[in-house]
Amino acid sequence: PAHSLRLGPQGMAAVLRFEGGSELVLVELQSTAVMEDGSSLAGHDLGILDLQPGGKVVTLTNGPRTLHGKLLDLPNPLVLMENTGRGERLPGAENDSALFLARGVVRKKVIFSGRPQLSIEL
Repeated sequence: PAHSLRLGPQGMAAVLRFEGGSELVLVELQSTAVMEDGSSLAGHDLGILDLQPGGKVVTLTNGPRTLHGKLLDLPNPLVLMENTGRGERLPGAENDSALFLARGVVRKKVIFSGRPQLSIEL
């Protein structure tokens, strides 16, 4: 279903369309994540995210490095939106409104506040 969202005093509107999104988790790192070869992080796995029994302790493992964190509920859910670059005319409107797609809902976040621990297997 499409929902109209008022953006400004000029009567501009945007259409937010939710089409089969999924629930997402926000990951908060208190460090800088970089690829060893200096390439962009986009398209690469950040690591393996593992929720421990009990549902509150989380680990993020990348090779021999492991971050320990905790899973928290967000006080206010967030919606991940994508600007499609397209427009859609609302009934009775003179101009097209921007069309946004809702890609998912974020209700939880994982916080990693410490430095990664190094695991060395012998």
